[in-house]
Amino acid sequence: MNSQAQVIYNNDKPAFVVLPYKDYLVLTGQQNLGDKPEFVPFVLSEYIKNPVRLKRIEAGLNQKDLAKLLSVTQGYISRIESRNYQVPSELLEKVSMAVGKTKHKKLQKKK
Repeated sequence: MNSQAQVIYNNDKPAFVVLPYKDYLVLTGQQNLGDKPEFVPFVLSEYIKNPVRLKRIEAGLNQKDLAKLLSVTQGYISRIESRNYQVPSELLEKVSMAVGKTKHKKLQKKK
């Protein structure tokens, strides 16, 4: 390993270390990836726990669009997407069907 690490201090205490990428790979046990950038996949479901919100975002819809598909208000969608709302299976099924129809329509327009 190379000893060209740079230490960044915060309030006179070491806070971060900047080191050459090759040294980072050795420390983390990764193979040398050459010129390819490191890729970490983003999984939306790891960050969004509410299944209604997850389905809506994956479908590319905003709350107003989903409300229109379900014939409800945007405020209702906002409430069921809140962190503490327990989504009933019947509601999740309705959302899935509405989102599925939207995806189907988008696919037909592309053809």
